Amino acid sequence: MERRDKLLSWLHEAQERSGRNYLDPKDLAAAGKRFGLTGAELRGVASYYSMYSLKPRGRHLIRVCDSPVCRMLGSAGVLEALGGALGIDGEGTDAEGRFTLETCQCLGHCASAPVVAVDGTVHADSGPDGIRSVLASLREADESSSTLGGGGRGD
Repeated sequence: MERRDKLLSWLHEAQERSGRNYLDPKDLAAAGKRFGLTGAELRGVASYYSMYSLKPRGRHLIRVCDSPVCRMLGSAGVLEALGGALGIDGEGTDAEGRFTLETCQCLGHCASAPVVAVDGTVHADSGPDGIRSVLASLREADESSSTLGGGGRGD
């Protein structure tokens, strides 16, 4: 049995391998055997930490900070602009399964609010126009990847 202090790293790797930014039930079962934990214990860990998901998400994960500072400086407008650009009402995943939009609490860059994290990269002072250009870059990179036969993550 592997040491439990390795569990979070293992879950990160499993979620990355899934291609849909979530913890597949098969991976949770494997983790249970590997770390000597029950399914309930693993679901407890996965649901406690906001970086894990038990439901499939898009290839790109966009998290908009909804803490008081970001909210006061316009994160609601950023969320609305992103939702409009992605065809998502509030939080969720776009029809193509490419982008998932979520809110989160504090990304640790309050001095640069509002803040958005895209695939783990923080974008400070993220007004609606700036974040739309980030989306355009991701779409362009995805198109280039599929044109070159890469297919993107999870394909």
